[in-house]
Amino acid sequence: MADTVQFYMEEMIPELRDLEQKGIFSKKEIQSIIKKREKFEYALKRRISKKADYLRYIEYEMNLEALRKKRRARMVSNTKQSISDYAGQRRIYFIYKRCLTKFKGDISIWLQYINYAKKTGASRTLGKIFAQAIQLHPTNEKMWILAAAWEWEENANIVAARVLLQRALRLNTTTESLWHEYFRLELVYIAKILARRQVLGIDVSEEEIEENLLEDREVDTDNMIKLPSITGEEFSALDQDEKGVLGKKLSKKGKKEKKKAPLTEEKAEAFKTEKNPVLRGEVAMVVYRNGIKSIPNSFSFRKGFLDIANSFIRPKPLNDDSIQYIYDSINADFKDLPEARALVARRAIDAYKVDEEGYVKGVGETVKAFWQLCDDNDPRMWKLFVENMEAEYQKTEEENLKLYFSKTIDRIFSSADKKNIHSEDLCLLQINWILSSSTLSVENVNKKALTILDQAIAKYPASRALVLQQIRLLRTLSRSEQTARLPAIFAHALKTHTESLDIWREYISFIRTAYREDDMSKQQVEEAFLDAVRTTTALLPDVTEERAEVGQVKHSVSAWFLDWMNETEGIEGVRRVYQTLLKKSLPEPGFFMTCINLEKKNSINEEASRKAICMLYDKAIHADEKNEDIYLSFLKFLNETGQVEMANKVLWRAGKAAADSDAFSQRYREMLEGKWSEPSYLAAELDLDMEMDSQPNEEALSS
Repeated sequence: MADTVQFYMEEMIPELRDLEQKGIFSKKEIQSIIKKREKFEYALKRRISKKADYLRYIEYEMNLEALRKKRRARMVSNTKQSISDYAGQRRIYFIYKRCLTKFKGDISIWLQYINYAKKTGASRTLGKIFAQAIQLHPTNEKMWILAAAWEWEENANIVAARVLLQRALRLNTTTESLWHEYFRLELVYIAKILARRQVLGIDVSEEEIEENLLEDREVDTDNMIKLPSITGEEFSALDQDEKGVLGKKLSKKGKKEKKKAPLTEEKAEAFKTEKNPVLRGEVAMVVYRNGIKSIPNSFSFRKGFLDIANSFIRPKPLNDDSIQYIYDSINADFKDLPEARALVARRAIDAYKVDEEGYVKGVGETVKAFWQLCDDNDPRMWKLFVENMEAEYQKTEEENLKLYFSKTIDRIFSSADKKNIHSEDLCLLQINWILSSSTLSVENVNKKALTILDQAIAKYPASRALVLQQIRLLRTLSRSEQTARLPAIFAHALKTHTESLDIWREYISFIRTAYREDDMSKQQVEEAFLDAVRTTTALLPDVTEERAEVGQVKHSVSAWFLDWMNETEGIEGVRRVYQTLLKKSLPEPGFFMTCINLEKKNSINEEASRKAICMLYDKAIHADEKNEDIYLSFLKFLNETGQVEMANKVLWRAGKAAADSDAFSQRYREMLEGKWSEPSYLAAELDLDMEMDSQPNEEALSS
């Protein structure tokens, strides 16, 4: 190991000598660089080298190279480039190669390597990197897409980009993103050619220009190169007259140049856009047809093609027939899916941007198509109708169009009510629309929305969203109306939706506000908090991602309780609460960290606080022995308070519990150097400023 490190260090001598001779780094700085590099090299040659060591080495060399470039730029010198000008960059590449030899499967390192090569403009090296990365990770679509994008965007090589994506699709036939990117590539290629032809004036006839001028349309003739109007016959005649000059020129080598065939009308016609299969988008449509054969049952996959096609401004790379073909295939294959039928209904409106001339006509056709689809009385279709109209309402700035969309949405809800078409989603949409768009007073709007909510909850009593909306609206009413209705609603809601953080937040905010307004005594609030903590502590643990909210509920409810006790009784009240709870259950680690933070705010210099904090840290570690952040937080506290002996015991215990003791040791060193940031254990935000008789605006309610 030492021999290898020594070899690498000796290779640096010419570079370092050059840096010193040029005056870029001083002798003392050179010595510091040598020590740093030697330390990194030994770290890389350990029996089990770590990715972090390579990345730190690379980061150091990048910073060093950036510093060298800055100093070099400030120096007034006409000297030629020497070894020090390229050695730093070469070393970074070398470290990357060594790292990827060790960690071939780490995609993140490959991406960093690619980004660095792009940044430094190493085109030849980048090609080799892509080849190696793709060879090792042929099923990673991101690598193929990056390689194809580089060929097209940087090298302007459409053929190479196509070949890469075709190879990628042969290996990853069911990867949606690859099909989409290949489709996008073909459309971008067409769009660029069409834009260039438009600038050159190709495919624009004299008659079209004259018509535009007569119709007072603006034609940018200054930026358009007018091609000479010459027919194939005229060109042939010219060729016959000048054949002695044009047909028999000698090249510099003395060889006769091949006589060029005259441009006939048939050949000129073949170059026109409508006659060119590539420019008509036939290649892109082949991609689409093959894509839907490989992935036939995904609606989102089909929609992705349409989104790409509609994202281009004029001139559109796909003609109307091709776009219609995509819509027809979606309509045929997903005719029973409401989302697909809604997408087809939007055909007329998606063809234009909001500020384009045909947008208004497209709106009318789209609304007509949606009304026809709603004849089936499918609540899902009515919901999609409302969502699409609301989206267009938010998109447009024109007042008349806004009024039209508003009237249409009101008519949808009215018609659905007359036909007795209801659903939970439709009710929520109606409530949010009333709150956000009504011109009535806030009080009248809220009461109107509550009337609809009461009817909806009677039909859908298990709906969490409807109950939450009802609670929030009730909290805007008078104190008497709240105290009359909310306790019963909360009792039912918390029993039915025990795992809902939002409902618990509303409940805690309600009882704290009730205490502040003297509607509940301190004892009543404390009992309510204790019941809440007992209920949430009994919830099953959040072992899956779907149940992640349960952990937040457990931590937040107890943290809100402790925070309230700290406000009303101070640290003595907090201690009384957590000592009571510890006798009956073992709370989550977040609970202990909340207690620790409150104890620290009191005073870490008091003997009682220090003992309490150490006890709470010990309980937190017992609750989660693998949590390295708790160990580091404990060690930081012990070091700050000078409890060295206990810190050594905790450090030994942490080293035994850590999955990777070396990595933990590195984090511990960072903590000692002040580079480690302690994670936050704050509870979910609680709205404590809402007065019981407050009247929030419509925007706050609708959000």
